[in-house]
Amino acid sequence: MNIHIYVNVISVSVCICICQALIEMAQVLSKEHQSFEVLLSKMAATIMPFTHAQYCTIFIPSKQTSVTEDNISFSRVIHLECEELGSTCQIYRRERDISDIDPTYALQTLMAMETLNMSKTSEESTNNYFRYVPIQPVLFLLSYTIKMGHLSVCQLMNKQSRDSDEMEAFNRYDERLLEDLAVYCGLALQYAQAVQITEERRASIEVTQEVLAYHITAAEEEIQALQEAMIPSGESLNIFDFHFSGFGLPDDLTTQATIRMFLDLNLVQDFNIDYKVSLCQWVLTVKRGYRNRVPYHNWNHALSTAQSMFAMLMATGQLQTIFSRLEILALMIATLNHDLDHRGVNNSYIERTQQPLAQLYGHSSLENHHYNLCLFILNNTGSQILSGLSTEDHKTVLHLIKRAILATDLTLCNEKQRDLLRSMLMTASDLSAITKPWPEQRRIANLVAKEFFAQGDKEREQFKIEPIDVMNRENSTRLPNMQVEYIDEICYPLYKTVSGLFNSCSPLLSGCKKNRENWLQLAEEAEEDNNENSSTVTFETHKSIDEETQTEE
Repeated sequence: MNIHIYVNVISVSVCICICQALIEMAQVLSKEHQSFEVLLSKMAATIMPFTHAQYCTIFIPSKQTSVTEDNISFSRVIHLECEELGSTCQIYRRERDISDIDPTYALQTLMAMETLNMSKTSEESTNNYFRYVPIQPVLFLLSYTIKMGHLSVCQLMNKQSRDSDEMEAFNRYDERLLEDLAVYCGLALQYAQAVQITEERRASIEVTQEVLAYHITAAEEEIQALQEAMIPSGESLNIFDFHFSGFGLPDDLTTQATIRMFLDLNLVQDFNIDYKVSLCQWVLTVKRGYRNRVPYHNWNHALSTAQSMFAMLMATGQLQTIFSRLEILALMIATLNHDLDHRGVNNSYIERTQQPLAQLYGHSSLENHHYNLCLFILNNTGSQILSGLSTEDHKTVLHLIKRAILATDLTLCNEKQRDLLRSMLMTASDLSAITKPWPEQRRIANLVAKEFFAQGDKEREQFKIEPIDVMNRENSTRLPNMQVEYIDEICYPLYKTVSGLFNSCSPLLSGCKKNRENWLQLAEEAEEDNNENSSTVTFETHKSIDEETQTEE
């Protein structure tokens, strides 16, 4: 009975010791460490007092080493020694070369993949690493750790007796303690490795952003030319007109027209935007953010969208009363940036081809990408047009910009009235090509069809599927019919609502109606030709859309 009680007391004591060791190890692991070696050293220093080991050596295999190889080797070691100072033990890390320490048992442990506990008699080695003792108990533990994808071996030597200066054998409780600690060590090293990888990737991203910022930022000559240019009036640029066309504008006038919109809306004055230092570079950088080779979703479309928003805001004082100054600023920034770096394909194609954008965002991939690139430019040195805002206003504007850009994804909708109005105006600006004079509307329709048909060709080739009607080149003869359907289902209801709310925007609805009549006439003519001649009639004077677009360009 007495023996039974004694054993229980010992077991409780050991459990308390193990718990205390695990708590201390957890505290070590919860802190940040500069390197793996520092972390391993602190873990070893935590292990030693609880096992009363005089020496602790961690063997780190070479990166090329595999546990299935016969010629396993270690690249380096971390060696700690305990020196008694009265009733306490001071632990020091000693610099040791791998050649100074016998790796025999560590190699056996690594090959066996299990704990090795043994005692042996040894004379003092020539390198004075081991002191002479009659019995030298040694515990080898294969740690549950991973060092850069490789296992490491922890070796404890010379367990000192609690009651005397003599050595004693490592027992099962020591093994259990080390095996438990090994789990903690393994998790810690995996976490530390993940942190290191994350930091390396963060650094890589920062380098990439530096390169991107350099290449996307406009050239000094362009910036200086815009800074020194005399910005024409809004009337001479025709930006107040709902029938504005950017196709006829020289390249430099497109950026000057953008500057004029911000000036006439008093955004430069109201938000302390540095005209020469920030605004000019920002506008030119946004322009460079669009891909010139994309037929429709390019800088000209961005300018047209911004101008449509500007025209609606200037046409009625009611809109400027409804929206705050911050909302107007956000809408103008959003219209210019809403298709940044568009690739000429839609979200469905990006998801189907498993492009990085789809993996990064999951939904509304393009719109999220447009916003993040917009944010990147706004934070780019020299383009920080929002630097004059308070912290709260800055946060509000970014939120409004994001909501506005995401609103251009027609698969999404908003329920709140104010959000709905902003979204509706963004969509009305984005689709405003349908309201332009007939020659420009027809030209833009060709560009949109060219971009859509190119995506349809890719889908047919890559996925062996039939593209949807608007992206199917075989339906090119039905373009007039599809345009009528597009107007009836989306554009007409939108512009009817906008015009109903703001009478000054009625030219948008009128333009939409006129273009519907023109498209309907073409559709009827094509149908008559088909009935009379029983031949295929291509859209507009029997030329393919690609051929006509190339001719006009």
